[in-house]
Amino acid sequence: MKKILTSITLALAAVTASASATWDLMGTTYTVDTLFHNQVGPGTMQTSLWFHAGTSQLRVFYTEMDMTNQYLSLRGVCAKDMLAGNERISGMAERKSAPGQRYFIGVNADFFSTSGTTARGVSIIGSPVGSTVVDGTIFRARNNATNYKNFVVDYDGNLYCNPFNFAGTVKDAAGNTAKVGSLNAPYTKNNITIFNDRYYGSTSQSVTGTCVTARVAEGYQFTTTGDFKLVVTGAPEETADATIPDGEYVLFGHGTAASLVANLKVGDEVTVNLTWTYDGKSVNPYQIISGNPKILADGVVLNSEADRGDANSQQPRAAVGYSHGGDKAYFFVVDGRSPLSAGVRTMVLADIMRYAGVTDAMNVDGGGSAVLYTSTLGIRNKPSDGSERADGNGFYCVSSAPDDSIIASIRFVDYKLNTPKYGLYTPKFYGYNQYGMLIDQDVQGVTLTCDESVGVIKSDTTFFGTGEGKGLLTAHYGEVTLSEEIFVGASVDDVKIKYDSIVTDGFREYPIDVESTVMETVMPIDPSALEWTSSDPAVIAVGAHTGVLKGVADGEALVVGTLNGRSDTIKVVVQKPTAHAMPIDPDLDINTWKFSQAGGKDAVKTAVGDGFTYEYTGSSSRAPKLTMSKDIYLWSLPDTLRVRLNPGEAPVKSLVFGLRTNGGGINYQTVAPEVVNPNVENTFDVPMNSWMDTDDMGNFPVLLSSIQVGMGASATGQKYVMNFMGLETIYNAIPLTPVGVKGDVNGDGVVDINDANILINAVLGKPYKGNADVTGDGTIDISDVNFVVNAILGKNK
Repeated sequence: MKKILTSITLALAAVTASASATWDLMGTTYTVDTLFHNQVGPGTMQTSLWFHAGTSQLRVFYTEMDMTNQYLSLRGVCAKDMLAGNERISGMAERKSAPGQRYFIGVNADFFSTSGTTARGVSIIGSPVGSTVVDGTIFRARNNATNYKNFVVDYDGNLYCNPFNFAGTVKDAAGNTAKVGSLNAPYTKNNITIFNDRYYGSTSQSVTGTCVTARVAEGYQFTTTGDFKLVVTGAPEETADATIPDGEYVLFGHGTAASLVANLKVGDEVTVNLTWTYDGKSVNPYQIISGNPKILADGVVLNSEADRGDANSQQPRAAVGYSHGGDKAYFFVVDGRSPLSAGVRTMVLADIMRYAGVTDAMNVDGGGSAVLYTSTLGIRNKPSDGSERADGNGFYCVSSAPDDSIIASIRFVDYKLNTPKYGLYTPKFYGYNQYGMLIDQDVQGVTLTCDESVGVIKSDTTFFGTGEGKGLLTAHYGEVTLSEEIFVGASVDDVKIKYDSIVTDGFREYPIDVESTVMETVMPIDPSALEWTSSDPAVIAVGAHTGVLKGVADGEALVVGTLNGRSDTIKVVVQKPTAHAMPIDPDLDINTWKFSQAGGKDAVKTAVGDGFTYEYTGSSSRAPKLTMSKDIYLWSLPDTLRVRLNPGEAPVKSLVFGLRTNGGGINYQTVAPEVVNPNVENTFDVPMNSWMDTDDMGNFPVLLSSIQVGMGASATGQKYVMNFMGLETIYNAIPLTPVGVKGDVNGDGVVDINDANILINAVLGKPYKGNADVTGDGTIDISDVNFVVNAILGKNK
């Protein structure tokens, strides 16, 4: 795979966070830390900031788009491609995206109707309040520029942020003219209102007007500005609620404008002229979204808090803006209504954007609607509703670059690394195609080198900060070489052991997990940085200079780690398994278990050794099952949980185990063999590493809460006996039998009559403990008994 990038040196920065800056926002001084800053698409960077001043906190998320990039454009979307409707910002992007048209960045747009229906009962929920144009189609145009501001993209890609005035005229063949007051909006007095099929299906006005239907004349297009012609397709009618045919228009004349419409006949042509102007300047809009208020003009924060009733209150907010005459565009979201982010007034929002380099900006819908979307990294902020809200319309950065799945360049995920001394850092990398689109969030196969003055590399992928000061951390991926400056602190004081207590066995060597928190990021610290002692070396051995512990004998002990005079302690419980298979409930007391059954009655439970028998009489049930409940902490660090069951004639199909990691929620694991054989022992195994991270010592001990036996229908009135021959945990570190003692079923080191008796019980289907498959052929039968008998008689060779 050819790499087009051979060497990049980045002045990026952050595993843990960037160096702090100070911003004065409308009289309040905040410390500002960069939590994330990276490329997410062609010419597009996304940044996440943390503002804090005493107990006040803000979380700010924004994207900066280079609009000089040949692949980028800004485009609006209306939910469901209609004026009314709700859809999530992420959902609109996914629906509209296609090869060569990737809606990869998005923000919510206009305020929208949250209730209401038309005269015909059609919902108007989701309708943007202000003027809205999508890809040259007018969804709504209103002549009320004083109330709503507009963010406009013209056909040449120029950006504007001003309250544009919509106006127009309709002229008939005789030269009679009437003004156009709005499009897909409530009528305005003595004007014509135009409706298209993006509206609600009918005009649904509060007053009667004179209406005709029309289509675009041949050779013309319905444009956002300039002249075009319509051909009348229906006779005039007096109504407030005219039907809008698909693909056609309705001219609704009110007051003095009604006479022009009333004189039209089918086949007549009218000339429509539309304009959008601000302060004497006309634009030809290709996209328009609306909001309120305008908050930033030419780099100056506007006194915007009188323009909306809630503008001077702390709220979650969103905004769009630009700088450099439109060469750069910005989408901003500030979270609110949470302990992590209080929200902002519009003037504070403007000040934040000004610091980020924005010169002109407009506030859009906020509150629970405020959301910043990226196609690869998902929703970047935390919406105040708790999840992404369905909005009326959205605004997007769209890439026209071809789809390409080949990684051409990489970047460190982290913006800046400040690691404490002895810190361990395993960086992740983003992968980009040749157009700059993020296509891989976790590039594998990257190796590291570093300046020896700051650290060493472990296992090719982890930086260990053994030195001090600044140096280069260099990543290698094929022909790509990428370097980032890394800073290692002179000392680390704020260290703690990750877990208060753990369980271990006598086999695993555990490098104690040590952590340090830098700002909001928890970083692992190499345990060799600390001095270690054990309160009882006869129970726990620990390397004084490595921090690697190992269980010696059953019991409890405290292990203490010390660095720079500060110490932390972990309690270690040693539970050494004594056999390959151990009962989870030794000397089982059947009365400590809770049983419930559907599809069976008159149950009799009898403990047999470390198992039990379950007898019942079949009865009808829609969902037959047997549930057995008891909270049991599994001994030590098991590799597998096993149930050995002879179902007799009972129609057993599966076993479902209810398990919890230490402090975790319930996790149900189902074991459903293709066939459960009747009248013989069946083994149901749950490997621990199939559902939990067994390398994480904090996950132990594991709690078993329940075992559910999934069953088919039992014959009504028939008696059944199920023999639970063993409820066990398996420990792979202990061999199945002592080495060299084949036939030692009970694991006592010798082969004698006791082993033969266990085998006979196993063949007869009775409960037993031990390894009965002596010959290792996968079955327990008379051949195993013969082997043991011959071993006792000395006949085996």
